[in-house]
Amino acid sequence: MLIQQKGGLFMELIRISASKLKIMLTGEDMEKYALDARTADYDDTATRRAFWSILDDAKNQTGFNAAGDRVFIQLYPSKQGGCEMFVTKMNLLCAEEGEKKTSLLNGRITKTVLERIDDGGRERVNAYVFDELSALLAVCRRLRDLGWHGKSEAYRETGGKCYLIVSERQMKTYAALDRLSFITEYGTLTCADTLRLYIREHGTCICEKEAVETLGVL
Repeated sequence: MLIQQKGGLFMELIRISASKLKIMLTGEDMEKYALDARTADYDDTATRRAFWSILDDAKNQTGFNAAGDRVFIQLYPSKQGGCEMFVTKMNLLCAEEGEKKTSLLNGRITKTVLERIDDGGRERVNAYVFDELSALLAVCRRLRDLGWHGKSEAYRETGGKCYLIVSERQMKTYAALDRLSFITEYGTLTCADTLRLYIREHGTCICEKEAVETLGVL
């Protein structure tokens, strides 16, 4: 969905699911919202104001309402001066599992989390939850085909949900080079640290290491 705003600016919105939204901003959009992808920090009042202004506009156009939810925001600067944002509602994770488990998974997520992919020297850790084993296997196959060489581990719980934690040294700056964004087509992004605490009690290990290489051939 390409949204033309007042003043001729464009913001492209893709609602991936009830819990996921992709937002593509031009350089002009960034100026309008007073957002700088290179220095964005959620602890900064101006950054928070910019994010929620963007999400308010997105809500009016798509119905994606993040108000009242804990959200995870990934921000990818582009060479043209704009950026791509992936917004995930965190409190939908395991909502079907009941209030007790949902509280456990979300208890340590106390505010909106911003991940800004703009430096080439740190380890990036992402975690995902899948409703079915087939989705986990499909993701592992695609990552393997893409030449994934990072760390990976996989888990499963008695309710049938599966989990994948992947990590690698982040060397790419721009969204076009990100290899993980497709995973949200299959599952939901979640907080890796919180997930590790959860699976200690509720999960069974499928592959403690090299999950992509092992499961990607199945």
